[in-house]
Amino acid sequence: MKKIILIITILTLTKFYAQKTYEFDYVIEYETTFYKDSIKTKNSHFRDHQKKIHRYYLTNSKNNDYFAIIIEKDSLNYRVMFIDYNGIYSDVIFSKSDLNNAEFINIKCENVSKYFNPQKYQSKNYDFFVLNDTVINNKSFSMYKFSSIKPKIEKRKKLGTDFFIINKSTDFHLPILTHSTEYEKWNLKKNIPNGIMKERYLINYFGKISQHEKLIKYEKTDKKIIVPKGCTDTEFIIR
Repeated sequence: MKKIILIITILTLTKFYAQKTYEFDYVIEYETTFYKDSIKTKNSHFRDHQKKIHRYYLTNSKNNDYFAIIIEKDSLNYRVMFIDYNGIYSDVIFSKSDLNNAEFINIKCENVSKYFNPQKYQSKNYDFFVLNDTVINNKSFSMYKFSSIKPKIEKRKKLGTDFFIINKSTDFHLPILTHSTEYEKWNLKKNIPNGIMKERYLINYFGKISQHEKLIKYEKTDKKIIVPKGCTDTEFIIR
């Protein structure tokens, strides 16, 4: 009997240590608007109509190496996109009922790929710039932008600029950077204020708003994504 208990204990511990757990303490809801493009450019997708969606970020306020974005796929399901900048990517469908009620979100090996950022070297061509505070409804917010520091490349590739408006009262939360080049630059310099985005604007090269994210609400949560170790030995996803 003792041998059976010992075997079960060993198997349980082996299973536990064969998994990686990602913890999330906030869920943040945004309304995201993708605006119709008026000019075709070589290095970006042409959007022929305006689209508005709600998306939810699962975040760890003390660790922005990873995050999950949740969007509604249909009336019954969510699409969950998970990125660990240290090497894991997953894009998987969960039922709304399962995801809403789950503390542990288990992602199967078949839905896990090795993440590789081919644009990592591009961080040397961009930088963050802290701007003057902005006032909205008599409340002061921090602002910064992320843009190219290479004017010739900016002109040739028609590059846009990301503007971030940050809620100062949320400085307990590390910056939420869902673009890999922005994350790589922040990881090198850490030269922007902490905080949850109130709004984010992507302004294209021609001065038009291409994308706008507006904060709806944020709240504490306690969810965990579980990823089996050893799933990413061969398959790569490049973003």
